[in-house]
This record gives sequence, structure tokens and C-alpha cells, in this order.
Amino acid sequence: MADLEERLRNAGLRVTSSRVAVLRVLAEADDHPRVDQVIERVRRGGLSISTQAAYDVCEALRQQGLARRIALAGGPTRYEARAGDNHHHLVCRSCGLTVDVDCVHGTAPCLEAPNTAGFAVDEAEVTFWGLCPSCQSEIEGEAA
Repeated sequence: MADLEERLRNAGLRVTSSRVAVLRVLAEADDHPRVDQVIERVRRGGLSISTQAAYDVCEALRQQGLARRIALAGGPTRYEARAGDNHHHLVCRSCGLTVDVDCVHGTAPCLEAPNTAGFAVDEAEVTFWGLCPSCQSEIEGEAA
């Protein structure tokens, strides 16, 4: 817990029980939780948190570089504590499982746009879509 509190302080955020709890959930998660899942996990840990407070905390963590917001087309917004390293994601089209993929080509932005139109590009976001192993097995089982 001291490490989480230190991370909040170093990012210029006040240490509150909600911020510590949400940051803990994101740091321990390997599934890129939706905000409703963050709320459920924080409450399971014994802390009451409103929906608005959870959104506010997730956004404050994102703004200070402690979390990353993942807004996938056609899906709910998800958050993760792995921020600032320009990694990418694999997403299952069926169940929505989201998995980290390290940067494909070197350092940020790790992909080069053929025409930047004058932009100073500092990040590239790549999403690989497909079916996770569980959904593949399920589909194969239905076909048999």
C-alpha cells in the first residue's frame, strides 16, 4: 500500500482511500477492467465507491500518467495501470478479453506514419482483433 501511496504523491495527487483502492485494482488486474468491474473489485475490498467517483478517479489516474484508458470501437472503456510504454493490445471479438502486446517495432511511437500532415507523432495505438483460445475452442465444439 505504501508503494501505491507513493506513486500517487509522486504524480501530484492527494492520497485518498478511493484513489489507493482503484490504483490497486488496476495494478493487480490482468484483464483491463471496465469501470463497473473496477467498482465491483473496490467494493469487494471493503470500500464503498460511487460510479461517479470511480470514473473521476480513473480519469485522474490517467491524466497523471498512472493509468491508461483503452477505448475500443464498439466496446466499453477499459483502464489499466500499465501506462507510458506505448504497448498495444489483442482483443477477442467474441468475449472482449484484452491482452497486452509489447511494442512491435522499438520505442515510441514504434510505428511510423507515412504522412504525418505536420503532426509531431508521439504515440501509436494498435489493436489486433481475433478470437481468444477459449472462444476458438467453444466455436470448434459447436461445429463438431
